Amino acid sequence: MKLPNEIEEYLVSRNFSENTRSNYYYDLVYLQAFFEDKSVTQEALELYKHQLSKLSPAAQRRKISSANQYFLFLYENKKINQFFKIKQVVQKKTQSSESYHPMIKEFPEFYGPLSCPGQFLALLILEFGLNFAEIQKLKWENFNWNFKYLTIEKAGIKRVLPIREKFAIRVKAIKNADELFAKSCQFLYTELKKFTNYSSKEIREQYILHQVKAGKTIYELANLLGLSTITTLEKYYR
Repeated sequence: MKLPNEIEEYLVSRNFSENTRSNYYYDLVYLQAFFEDKSVTQEALELYKHQLSKLSPAAQRRKISSANQYFLFLYENKKINQFFKIKQVVQKKTQSSESYHPMIKEFPEFYGPLSCPGQFLALLILEFGLNFAEIQKLKWENFNWNFKYLTIEKAGIKRVLPIREKFAIRVKAIKNADELFAKSCQFLYTELKKFTNYSSKEIREQYILHQVKAGKTIYELANLLGLSTITTLEKYYR
């Protein structure tokens, strides 16, 4: 069975940022070129995986993840009659200083009855991975409570982030959020500090860890965070 070229159709079907779309495009063109004169078989997939071995472990994992999502798209849309999946490369456990595995926290105290601006800020960071600069650019109208999504625009790229019900029920009754969004970074920092000893950076990292645990690829996570590169996220995927 030949590998059909449905790259453009696949990318159109996904809500990727321009940067994420570009990364997927090059990964899939690389895959398509390999199978140009080969049939898609499990043996051929092993050969493809072997060819990737000359790349860094992080690059191997990205290309394999991109390929597997593409294969799933082809199968679900009946472009291929068998689902193929490349086994991910195993991350070698070492004592390297590059290893980075912070503990995931749940922060139940953040989800009590809303009592102060600092708690609202903590929830914005934990639920959406926002930094103070992004919070300052928010408007209350960016929150769509009917369809449960938050729209954020950064550097010309629009992100649409899902709103969880546990967040909505605690904050949607707020009447003066725009006043908070208009405050300085120092004010936001001070209010957060009044509520919790965790810094905005530590809380934002917990958002990242939860997304990794939920199975988001590095490209999908970069898209959620509005990042133009994946460099700062690579340590979470080692």
